[in-house]
Amino acid sequence: MAEMKRDEDGSAGASAERTARVRNPRGQGERLREDILRAAGGLLEQVGSEDALSLRAVAREVGIATPSIYRHFSDKTELVWAVLAEHYERLAASMAEAGASAPADDPLERLRHQLRAYCRFAVANPAKYRLMCETWQTPVDEERLHGHPAGLLLRGLSQALTRCEEAGWRVRGTRSEAPYLLWCALHGRVALWQVMPRRKDTARLDRFVDELLGLLLEH
Repeated sequence: MAEMKRDEDGSAGASAERTARVRNPRGQGERLREDILRAAGGLLEQVGSEDALSLRAVAREVGIATPSIYRHFSDKTELVWAVLAEHYERLAASMAEAGASAPADDPLERLRHQLRAYCRFAVANPAKYRLMCETWQTPVDEERLHGHPAGLLLRGLSQALTRCEEAGWRVRGTRSEAPYLLWCALHGRVALWQVMPRRKDTARLDRFVDELLGLLLEH
């Protein structure tokens, strides 16, 4: 593929980018992939957008030629999504663990624990959270969009709401939009909590979660 021989500015001088990096022994391709993800994540935190991310800069950071990235990621979008996926997976795991700590027969309380865990994750990992929610990403077609790592979060919220419905709770408003409403509300509240010059009391976030659930669900 011609794309694999050129970086995003169209130059073919990959050999000029080669550095003294020692090649990973056979079977350690996963290590190189992790190195690429780590470098891309660090650069994304600096530039803030997929368009501004240079694959040449990623390769230089790792110490490889630019075409070597394409052995692990088909294009820059796949690389960026892979970086984001690591953090969405950690967030989803934190929320799942928090939900499991609530009574199994109380889906509303489990959802409450999950939403509070979302807020705690955002507060404890501000740089990673900004990367997840504030990185400008290149638009893709609808079919590819279904594979975005944020889907993990939205599916988890939708499943939690379904369990509430099965227990007799009714979701106010349009059901298909409810997971997005939860996410947008949480993100907006966390963003204000982080930037406003008030004393940082996470109990305010807990109270917001309670208010949010009271507005969205009725028995």
